[in-house]
Amino acid sequence: MTLLTISIQFVGLVKNIFIAKEFGVSTEIDAYNLANTYTVSITNLAIPAIIIVLIPFLTKRTGELSMQEALNTYISTILLSISLLVVVGIGSTMFFLQSGMQLSETMRWTLLIIMILNVAQIFRVLSAILTAFRQVDNDFITPKVATLCSTIFSGVYVVVASEPSIIGVSIFLTASFLLECILLAIKNKGFSFRFQFQWKNLAFRQLMRQTGPVVFNSIVFQISLIFSMTLAGFLGSGYVATIGYANQMVSIIQALVIVNILTVVYPTLSRIFSKQIEAGKQLFIQYVTVANMLVIPLLVGMVVVGDLLTALLFQRGAFTAADTTQVTFFMVMISIGLPGLVLRDFVYRVYFCLDDTRTPSRISVITIGVNILLLLCLTPIFGIYAVLLIPSIMNIVSGLVAYRLLEKRIGKIDPKRTLVKQHIVMLLNASVMGTVLYLLRIHWSLTSNVAFLVLVIIGILIYGLLVGMTQRNVIRKLKNKGVSNQ
Repeated sequence: MTLLTISIQFVGLVKNIFIAKEFGVSTEIDAYNLANTYTVSITNLAIPAIIIVLIPFLTKRTGELSMQEALNTYISTILLSISLLVVVGIGSTMFFLQSGMQLSETMRWTLLIIMILNVAQIFRVLSAILTAFRQVDNDFITPKVATLCSTIFSGVYVVVASEPSIIGVSIFLTASFLLECILLAIKNKGFSFRFQFQWKNLAFRQLMRQTGPVVFNSIVFQISLIFSMTLAGFLGSGYVATIGYANQMVSIIQALVIVNILTVVYPTLSRIFSKQIEAGKQLFIQYVTVANMLVIPLLVGMVVVGDLLTALLFQRGAFTAADTTQVTFFMVMISIGLPGLVLRDFVYRVYFCLDDTRTPSRISVITIGVNILLLLCLTPIFGIYAVLLIPSIMNIVSGLVAYRLLEKRIGKIDPKRTLVKQHIVMLLNASVMGTVLYLLRIHWSLTSNVAFLVLVIIGILIYGLLVGMTQRNVIRKLKNKGVSNQ
């Protein structure tokens, strides 16, 4: 999974390198990123529900007819709802384009791209459903292979075309989601599903009661995301594109560390918490520790050598040195909240294992409300800095709040304060690594590409040595726990 994830991220980076070369931080890229944000918000109403609600249901389902009817009806309802939203979205876009309204260049490009990307959202939802079936069968490889093929296909156009257009990039992106869906459908051939609408089925109604808070939370989150991106667009030309490049860099960490670990551990957490809560608590502590053991040094590394990475990947063609500086700064600001995001996502998974989707939704709604309020109050004063930093801080706050509320429900999770102690050690280890890299960098005269590669290798060696000296027991316990769970 790690190798496949690295491959996916590498191919995605190659695609974005060529996009940066051709378009830089132009109006077209602003429009492309805005359109992506708007259209993805449609499917992000359903995909969290598929991950959070459907996977535990599949791990516990029996062969009873009523359970199969509930499953068929649930999937059919999701697909029907998303299809209706897509149709409404396309219709609304066509109305604005043909209404004769005076639209800015960015808005016109955005509406055109939205029409194309809207179609892709149906394929994304279907792929998420098919992926859930594979994951429940402990097949984590097939979805990654399908995503890799899709990512390669989506990048073919911008790499091969002599004069690529942003419309062509959007069309190939849509086609790539169709390809991913087809590959997953082939692998899932024969899985028991048919369109069915038995809305009176009791198991289906239970699924919908669990889904409701998740969807509501997704709606609020998408509103917050769209608000932030739109606000960035109003603050200045190129800000949306710059945030997009920065998010691409940060998403590598999220995909390699957070998403991979969550994907693997969630079915196991669901099974363990349904049997023994104390064992689940121990697994939770170990996985949060390991995830942040990887995230924190990566964050420190971004601060020290992030500009070298950005230059290595993007600084060519229309992408200037000034763009490199700004993307790196945005990347660091966005990354500050990653350790809190790790804690929050794992705590939320514990709630979902306990069939509680309401508490995480309440926490998220309050957090997002505070986030929007702070943006409204502080953006006029601090500008783009508020747009970048406030969400990162709120990730940390929401993670701590969710953790404290979970302890009130299931009792003390970490009576020995293992998490706190281990995180202090992580910060010390990462700080030592960062200090050494900084001192080496200011004393060496190397080209940026060579400096980055050398510093990365030295950083890995230093941090690996420090972890081996101070946190070896954590890795050993996790390995033993994994063997005992099997």
